Amino acid sequence: MGQLCCFPFSRDEGKISKKPIGIRDLINEALHRETMGLKSKVKQIKELLLKPETQARIRRELFEGRLINNSNSANDVDFSTTLT
Repeated sequence: MGQLCCFPFSRDEGKISKKPIGIRDLINEALHRETMGLKSKVKQIKELLLKPETQARIRRELFEGRLINNSNSANDVDFSTTLT
């Protein structure tokens, strides 16, 4: 029983209580978590962009957008020269 008296905490609890947590530690932990979250989102976006379906959709929308823009530019009238 004497040994229990000398070691009232388990090893994990002893490690937690050794170092006091400061403001800088809390800020660093929050920044680390935020960074990890952002890295995870970037990874998901990269994976999505590498999918053939996504690449095909992007190409299709860009191509259709060019056709629409080109057809509208032919119908545009420059009113700055007609107004005097």
